[in-house]
Amino acid sequence: MCGYDLRREGSRRRSISWVDALLVLAVLAVLLFWWQAGSRQQLPEATEAAAVGIPPEQVPFLPPTPTVTPTIEPAAVVDDAPAPLLPSGTVEHEVTAGETLLSIALDYGVTVEEIRAANNLTGELIHIGDKLTIPNQQAVVAPPVGQTPRGPVQIFDYVVQEGDTIASIAARLGSSVEEIRRANSLESSDLIRPGQALQVPVRRVPQEVIQSGASGAAASVPWPAPQLTAPADGETLPRTDPVLLRWVSVGMLAENEWYVVLLYPQSSGARQYPSVWTKATSHRLELEEAPEAGQVATYQWQVSVVRVTTTAAGGSGLEPASPGSTLRTFSWQ
Repeated sequence: MCGYDLRREGSRRRSISWVDALLVLAVLAVLLFWWQAGSRQQLPEATEAAAVGIPPEQVPFLPPTPTVTPTIEPAAVVDDAPAPLLPSGTVEHEVTAGETLLSIALDYGVTVEEIRAANNLTGELIHIGDKLTIPNQQAVVAPPVGQTPRGPVQIFDYVVQEGDTIASIAARLGSSVEEIRRANSLESSDLIRPGQALQVPVRRVPQEVIQSGASGAAASVPWPAPQLTAPADGETLPRTDPVLLRWVSVGMLAENEWYVVLLYPQSSGARQYPSVWTKATSHRLELEEAPEAGQVATYQWQVSVVRVTTTAAGGSGLEPASPGSTLRTFSWQ
């Protein structure tokens, strides 16, 4: 009303000089500096407090986490445990009917004393089904050519006759000099005499031969030596054909009398045969017994008649019922 312009006055109060602005910025800078300085002093204190840690009495208790232990189930027990191993270099033999310690010892090429020691035996008594440990045996295999063939051994009693030698007894009865010596504890220098009782081991004798002694007749006049007819002496036969050994009958044999055929290998390709006991007047060597291709099997062979007897003690005995035939030779190739 007085004429004074109020709008101009208000406008002048709102303006801020640059001095005031600088002053405000300086104050803000001082405040910011103090705040940063205070923060740098508190940081070591916090770190030191953290290093001191929590007092033990203030540590909260946490129950331990249970450890799961795996359950190991025991392995199944096998009832069928393996049989105990025999000592190295031994075999087990099960006693069969008719066997004795001596026959078993001869069969394996050991002594009766060795079998007794290996089985803690003090006498001769053994029973069918007994299991015996046989020492000094690396393996039971077919023997090399020229050695005694393995197989069941029958022990026969024999009374030495005039003119007998161990070799002639072995040849007539189908035994061997080594086995007769071993069975009778004879040294190579020992002599035998007429009337002397010997034990003669013979391999692979058929049961019908052994049993024939029970019903056999008493000793009679000896038969003549069998006459061999084929093969011809010195003949060579093809390995693709069987060999038929033949001889002439000496007459009607008694029930306890048998032809005994013996083959003696003479070459590396020939095999060792056990004695053959037969009532026939021939014996056939089959093709499976022929030598391998390129090999030659040379044999000598002979035939004699042997009588089986029963001893007073109930054992089996042998006696020659004829001289041995002449020896013949043949080759198979």
